Amino acid sequence: MTVKPQYRIDLDRLERTAAIAKANADRLGARLFMALKGFPLPAAFPTLAPYVEGVTASGLFESRLGKLMGKEVHVHAPAYAADEIDGLCEACTHIVFNSIGQLREYGPAVKAKGLSAGLRLNPGFSSAACLKYDPCCPDSRFGVMPGELVGLSPDLADLLDGIHVHALCEGYADDFAGMVERLVSLAESSPVLSALLPRLKWVNLGGGEVIDDAAFASPRAVAAVGALKRLGRFSVIIEPSEYLVRYSGSLVSHVLDVIRREGKDIAVLDISASCHAADLLLFDMRAEVLSPAQSEGGRRTILGAVSCLAGDVIGEYAFAEPLKTGDTVVFGGLGCYSFAQQSWFNGIRHPDVVLVSKAQGERKVLEWDYRDYLREFSR
Repeated sequence: MTVKPQYRIDLDRLERTAAIAKANADRLGARLFMALKGFPLPAAFPTLAPYVEGVTASGLFESRLGKLMGKEVHVHAPAYAADEIDGLCEACTHIVFNSIGQLREYGPAVKAKGLSAGLRLNPGFSSAACLKYDPCCPDSRFGVMPGELVGLSPDLADLLDGIHVHALCEGYADDFAGMVERLVSLAESSPVLSALLPRLKWVNLGGGEVIDDAAFASPRAVAAVGALKRLGRFSVIIEPSEYLVRYSGSLVSHVLDVIRREGKDIAVLDISASCHAADLLLFDMRAEVLSPAQSEGGRRTILGAVSCLAGDVIGEYAFAEPLKTGDTVVFGGLGCYSFAQQSWFNGIRHPDVVLVSKAQGERKVLEWDYRDYLREFSR
């Protein structure tokens, strides 16, 4: 039988993390949503549904997928195409516009169909360690800058039910509190925003929170959300993704060959960081190896991909026992973004997606073969 790579999702771990996230949201006084962008897996929706009040999407296809959960669906994107608006209105309950121009163009039609409309605000708050993951980086395309709010005419302001503020990536409690404090400060200095907030129904504080930290709802964070909520009668939403699902997922790979070199080995795996875990390359991350056992004094081994890209290397590790052909290598912390960003580069086979729980055992929910590859590139 052919041994294939797998993404394995531990539903028990996912549920434990969702419970922590819900407890943090409750302490903050916020509604908990999940951003679909990193975890578009409807087979796991039943596990998440008891803990989240809705989902947020990045476009039309994600919105349609999110509707399968049967709860609120909020969408926000840097721009919408004209031929997407009707479909978004069918799939979503809330649509957030990234600019005053798009609000002017599509807001009236969205409101006429009974949906809730919002505007993304860029608070100019940066805490992300990596610039390419910072929504408020220089020359950011995300949201309306505070100084641009003067262009929000009264008739456009009347269309708005909420604002969306997303500025975090790997944001801990103090990062989150600082972002909310920045929003409160902006409200105090902006006549437009201070007049708008009391009329709103919701404020979405975005994602990027390290929500699996049991201490995330710190006194400072709770106080910051409390100060914000005193500026109106709106509900507050948070929409984490990565740290809601990250540690529930692992990537199981196999050693196809080992090249012995003086001083170290190079193991070629049946996976690719470029195809199956793009963040490892984009973010220059070091993957966590769950097995086999590592040892500081062990044989130094480079874990390389089966692709032709020279830089498609997962990292260098020291294993207690030298790797050999046929060995299994399991990487942890890959529940988020991994299968959502996978590509067909080099025609490398996608890993199967397998759900695992004590109650249900193992259940394969996605499997790929050549027909999927052919469909991707043939017309």
